[in-house]
Amino acid sequence: MRAFVDKIHANRFILILIAVIIYEDVCFMLTLYQFESCPFCWKVKALLHFSKIPYTAIEVNPMNSKELEPLGLKKVPVLVDGEQIVTESSVVMDYINEHYAHLAANDSVAEWRTWVDASLVHFLPPIIHKNFSTSWQTFGQVLKPAGYGPMKRTLIRFAGALAMSRVSIKKARERGITDAPKGLTEAVQHWVTAGLAGQAFHGGTTPDLADLSVFGVFRSTDGLAAVTLAKAASPVFAAWYDELKQRTPSSAV
Repeated sequence: MRAFVDKIHANRFILILIAVIIYEDVCFMLTLYQFESCPFCWKVKALLHFSKIPYTAIEVNPMNSKELEPLGLKKVPVLVDGEQIVTESSVVMDYINEHYAHLAANDSVAEWRTWVDASLVHFLPPIIHKNFSTSWQTFGQVLKPAGYGPMKRTLIRFAGALAMSRVSIKKARERGITDAPKGLTEAVQHWVTAGLAGQAFHGGTTPDLADLSVFGVFRSTDGLAAVTLAKAASPVFAAWYDELKQRTPSSAV
């Protein structure tokens, strides 16, 4: 009997040790290089947070991206998993889902994720960066969690607001966006009508990669005009957004 009890304790110790090793591997292997205001980064973070996957976030300086220099890269998001380096937000999401999250996917999910990247995301910049004043306000909010000192934060805020207030309008014109608020409102209605289609989530009773992609884009502007406009356009969207926000507390360590 004593030997049997000792064997049980030994097996429990082994299982606990394995669990600790697995947790530490995930916790210390996954590193996400990001901009706090980047909608593509927030798509990735929405998946990490929803799936409760621990990761380390490294805020990249949006003016020079010097944190990415050792990797030989210039754009975020970048996921580092051990020796594996993954770029492009949709590819990063696929990688995380395949190796860690394991959410179901189908053709409808793929179509909505393509819509997010090709259409939805482009309505946000001309709203939150429509002029210098609006862009200054936007950078003031998104730089708060970045950990910069007061002087550096002010310099980045000024340079970012000056650049984005010009670039966002130019890019919108190139894409044929003449009324971004109207376009965003129509996009929200399209998502509610065809994406949610009377369900709590596109995934039914639980969010899927389509939900997390749409949510991530909006989450990058939480508290700013784009989210306020979207929630005002549809109570259904507002309820969906707030529910997902509740379900995606940060898993960054």
